[in-house]
Amino acid sequence: MKRKLMFIYAHPDDETFASGGTIARYALQSDCEIVLFCATRGEAGKPGNPPLCTQEELGEVRSRELEAAAQVLGIDRVILRDYGDGRLSRIPFQQLVDEIARQIQLEAPQAVVTFPPHGISGHPDHQVIQRATREALTRLDDELKIHLYYTVIPESDSPLPGVHTTPLSEVTHRVEVTPFRRQIMNALQQHRTQHLSSQRAFPGVWEGDWKSIRQTEYYQIINAPAGITGTELI
Repeated sequence: MKRKLMFIYAHPDDETFASGGTIARYALQSDCEIVLFCATRGEAGKPGNPPLCTQEELGEVRSRELEAAAQVLGIDRVILRDYGDGRLSRIPFQQLVDEIARQIQLEAPQAVVTFPPHGISGHPDHQVIQRATREALTRLDDELKIHLYYTVIPESDSPLPGVHTTPLSEVTHRVEVTPFRRQIMNALQQHRTQHLSSQRAFPGVWEGDWKSIRQTEYYQIINAPAGITGTELI
C-alpha cells in the first residue's frame, strides 16, 4: 500500500509557495501519493499586470493554472472546491469541517499539511482553512491516526514585511529541497496571473533565476509527543 501525504490549502498557488519543494520531493518516491485539497478558485486575486484575463474569468484561469502547477510538482490528485476566495469565514464553519473530514476519510493519508494559525501571510482564508483542518482531524483522531503538520517560516529566516513567523524552538521538521528549486520555479511560473506575488517573494524567478528560492522547507508537527523532530514527514 502506498504512503499518502495530503496538503490542505485555501487558494491556487498556496501549494507551491508553501510546500512546493516538499511536494516535488515526495512525488519522486514511487511508494508515495500526493493529494491536494484547495478550498477556492482564487477569483478574488489580481489578474496580473498587465491583466492576463478579466476579473470575471480569473477563477477559471487560476483553476487551470493550479492543474498545470500540480503536473509540474507531481501531485497525483487535486480536489478543487469553490467556497469563495476571500469568503471562507462567511460560509458555515461546520460545512467546511465536514467537507475536509470527508476528504481525509476518503484519502486516509498518513500525514496532513496545512497553514499555521496565523496563516503566514495573515490572510483570513488561510486562518479559516487551518482551523477547519485541525477540527476535522480532531474529530477523526480516534478513527485515523494522522500526523498534522503546519508549514512554517522560522523567525530566523528574515521574511518579507507582513509575513508571520514561528519561533525556531517550535520548528520540528526540516525538509531539504535544494534539488527541487528549479521545479518550484517552474511551478510558480504556471501561476501566470500571480506573477507579481512570485516576483515579490522570489526576485528573479520570473526571468528563470531560481537561486532566490529557499533550500529548506520547515514544518511544525502538532499532534505528536513533545520532542519529536525529523527531516521526513512520513
